[in-house]
Amino acid sequence: MGEIIKINNYEGDLPSLLTQTGSGGVFSGGYLHDRAAAAVLEAEETPAFVLTNRKRGVIVETAEATETVRPGRGYRTIAVVTDRRVLVLVGDESGDREVAVSLVDIDEVEWETGLRGGSLTVVREGHSTVEIQTATDGLEAVAEYLDAASQAWRRVESEFDRATELLVTATEHREAGRYDEAASAVEQARDRTETARGVAFRFAAEYSGTALQERVDPLEARCVRTLAEIHVGRARVATDDGETRWREGEYEAAYDAYERAREEYDAALALDHTAIDDVNGIREERDRLDRIVDHLEKSPLRKAVTADKAAVAADDPEDAIAHWNEAMTHYRTALEIDWGAENRRFAGDTATIRDRLGTVAENLTATQRTVAVDAMRAGDWYSDAGQAEVALEEFAAAADAFEAALVTARDCYPDAVAHLEAEQNALEQRLERTEALVNGDETVPDRIETSADPDYAASGTLGEPSDDGPTAIEDAIRPPSDATEPLRSEPDEASVSTVDRLRTLDGDQFVDVVANVLEETAWETGATGSESPFDLRATRDGDALGVVVHRSTTDGVASDHVERCQSLAEETEVDAVLFATALGFPANVTPLSSDADVRLFDGASLAAIIDAQNVRLPDETRPIAGKRKQGL
Repeated sequence: MGEIIKINNYEGDLPSLLTQTGSGGVFSGGYLHDRAAAAVLEAEETPAFVLTNRKRGVIVETAEATETVRPGRGYRTIAVVTDRRVLVLVGDESGDREVAVSLVDIDEVEWETGLRGGSLTVVREGHSTVEIQTATDGLEAVAEYLDAASQAWRRVESEFDRATELLVTATEHREAGRYDEAASAVEQARDRTETARGVAFRFAAEYSGTALQERVDPLEARCVRTLAEIHVGRARVATDDGETRWREGEYEAAYDAYERAREEYDAALALDHTAIDDVNGIREERDRLDRIVDHLEKSPLRKAVTADKAAVAADDPEDAIAHWNEAMTHYRTALEIDWGAENRRFAGDTATIRDRLGTVAENLTATQRTVAVDAMRAGDWYSDAGQAEVALEEFAAAADAFEAALVTARDCYPDAVAHLEAEQNALEQRLERTEALVNGDETVPDRIETSADPDYAASGTLGEPSDDGPTAIEDAIRPPSDATEPLRSEPDEASVSTVDRLRTLDGDQFVDVVANVLEETAWETGATGSESPFDLRATRDGDALGVVVHRSTTDGVASDHVERCQSLAEETEVDAVLFATALGFPANVTPLSSDADVRLFDGASLAAIIDAQNVRLPDETRPIAGKRKQGL
């Protein structure tokens, strides 16, 4: 005969049937030979019942044969029912035998009692059976437990398999850039996981053991990990969109794109960190995005201030005019950006900017007038010298300059209009007289009778600009005194100094810089072999990018270079080819569409990203391991 023991893991020690070994005598039953039953159990499984018999062993029936495994003399059969399996251990001095049936493989549970005891039969998939002879008291409870446990396991495994399939689909969608479809698949997988978790929780609430819950844990972690990868992928796409918008001068659209990226990074970081592979990496990308947005917020005003200061420092009036015009454009952008928004996102006090815009308009008008007056005086000199044709050219140049000054004045400096119109009238008389001289009109008077000087009291001052520049506005874009890194120019500015520095690098240094730029935009880069047509290979979210670097800073770029890259995109196993040069592209190399297989990075584009993302130049560049290959 045997016995059935129900184990309560919360009271006392395990019974000796699970903890002892050794054979028994005439009046006492032994245990197992090799090791105690508890030592055979896995760490994550919990015993619920122990069933024994002395001599009857276990009957294993398959389609091919029926085998009865009996214990040796002095030993017994010990069957342990856990929350993972039914484990039958048959003791014998030549070595214990083991028969195990996973709960998920049980199709049916049968039990019966009789005068000589009871029997428990589990029917496995394929209709093979394992029959254990044991006691009758408690046998029904064992059968009920096995029936409930096997159903729970089968339900959990079914949900597990379906969730796994959905996660594979989600990964495929993510790698293809279909993030909405990927997120939908993950949400479905999480629903399946929650269903499995509910089944495991209800089973654990009624019976002992945590194996079902532990089975669901890694699936739940995989759902979180996949969802985090989707959020990061979306964030990187939004960041790329922000950079593109920024370079195109669409500041508000760029900010919106960066905000979407922020939300995605925050969503990823809000997930369970223990389930995410690289939390620190995600946090670093998020922090880098904050720095980029800080640059963006100050970009319009910084561009205006840069042009403003350059105009103040310019010695040549023509150069000053170009800088003043640029400054006005950017001050207007800084003033009008986020117009009507409840919360202003970009740097600069509107009243201060408006005041400075007025000053810049006055300076621009005054400088344009200076150019006009200088040309008019030169015309007078040539006219007095009898060189009428040269004088006519100077007067024509003065007329253009006065017209430009009047356009500026009518738009931004109305007090100067009357003054400039009077000077323009005087110039027109000079033009008429000089044109007549050139045409051979002998009735032309020797001199112009009217005064060339207008009434200065009728308008504002139009002397030389004398201010020191936008010192008050600079405070809005100056980094704090405890800043740990310098504030560089913004992506769309493509500062001259950065472009110039790029053109001073040797070929290998420039390749390193291109690698750093790609790394800063979340690509992973690596060197290529000597047989590769590429200088670098970059990967991100399953996409492969072949990088061709134009190393020369003297030999210009031609359309042949781009055509070669298009051929490489077709001939090699990459998703796209990036062509990078420190120079500009000629007119016959037109910008390619965003969906083309070739991306073009000129010196200005690279400088924009370098300045925005603080890529160090040139001596602190990070070398890429491996031998460099000469580019196209």
